[in-house]
Amino acid sequence: MTPFVLPEPARLALPDGTVQLWVLDDGQVGPACAQLGHTLAPGERARALAYRHARHCQGYIARRGLLRWLIGGYLHCQPEALRLTASAFGKPVLQWPQAALAFSVSHTDGMALLAFARDCRLGVDVERRAGGLDVPGLGRGIFSAREMQALAHARHGSADTLLRLWTRKEALLKALGTGLSGDPTVYTTEDDRQRGAGHWRAWHHGTAMAGWTCIDLAFGEEIRGALAVSRADACISCHPLAKPPARQRNTLRDT
Repeated sequence: MTPFVLPEPARLALPDGTVQLWVLDDGQVGPACAQLGHTLAPGERARALAYRHARHCQGYIARRGLLRWLIGGYLHCQPEALRLTASAFGKPVLQWPQAALAFSVSHTDGMALLAFARDCRLGVDVERRAGGLDVPGLGRGIFSAREMQALAHARHGSADTLLRLWTRKEALLKALGTGLSGDPTVYTTEDDRQRGAGHWRAWHHGTAMAGWTCIDLAFGEEIRGALAVSRADACISCHPLAKPPARQRNTLRDT
């Protein structure tokens, strides 16, 4: 079992212009449930119990409990006192207390990722590499013409390119608050050659979206992700939950 250490709420701080990422490994789900299950609202407990498989139930409890714990720390309130609801697209929304806190949650087999920032729009996505995918088919209706062209040119690396494009598009649409509703093809993501490897930029109807920081993320060999935040030159740090907070604040490297 992976060690699991909750950050002390009094030590949590989220300065302006920063994005903090928190990583929850599947091996930490058990202890996270035990320590955080009491923070969930009755409706959240009911949703957890509605899952047919225990691991899905426990995964939801761990993710939602950790989300409450971190928000409570950032806003200096008890995690069980928070009122959370969901947007029309299923994204968690903080009803109380009202605060200029942006957050985004994504999970895949092996891990969950939670992102936090202030006074901005924020989206994050993680996906595990899978074999046997209908690569061109998955992009239809989601990717723009330029993204589909990049996918077609990838050939032998098409699965990796699909994963990169998919996580970028998901992160961007989460930040914009639309999800995959509407027409995702009006947005295009592509490598930002000026900023270097690991950076990408977004376009809307052919116009560059200025004032954003967009990066690719990598967690081992099999899991890839992306982050989009409506702040230029945001400072991004990644925080595993296996060490005390004072020793785990490392600036995220470009991937």
